[in-house]
Amino acid sequence: METKDQIRAAFKGNRDNLSWTQARRLSMEICRNIELHPWFLQADTVCLYYPLGKEVNLLPLAETAWRMGKKTAFPRVTGREMQFFQAKSFAEFKEGSFHVMEPVGNRELYQEDALVLAPGLGFDRQGARIGYGGGYYDRYFAGHPHRYKLGAAYAFQLVETLCLEEHDVRMDGVASETGVMEFLL
Repeated sequence: METKDQIRAAFKGNRDNLSWTQARRLSMEICRNIELHPWFLQADTVCLYYPLGKEVNLLPLAETAWRMGKKTAFPRVTGREMQFFQAKSFAEFKEGSFHVMEPVGNRELYQEDALVLAPGLGFDRQGARIGYGGGYYDRYFAGHPHRYKLGAAYAFQLVETLCLEEHDVRMDGVASETGVMEFLL
């Protein structure tokens, strides 16, 4: 049986094998699928992430949210904790933890029913997510259980099953270029 680190390395290798053109095209398709989904359309606040490497790029979705008058928030890491802070434009970012662009403002997100879009290295068809191993999103979601949790992934990052550990938090859905799968009961 593979370890989590081996599984992470395999997922990351597959993602890194995408060309930049493929990653851009697939990311745009994923953005379109999310922006047409009721969770996005009905959300007053959307939490996104600034992509690193060839992660699914949701920045065009942030622009759509701004045009629609939605609040947007992005994560900022302090120590072992992550919180979301509002941003109204891409001018409000600077490089932060792990070389990821983070919002500079101090308007922390308090809306409990916000839609949170989460990156990951892999997801399964029951909502399990495998991230980079820091546990930031799992700790964040454990403290904010009423937020809608939507993973963003390329279709090849979806597998039948991943083994969850006790602290792992399941997604409510996963968006890929093929559509949005929902897992809400």
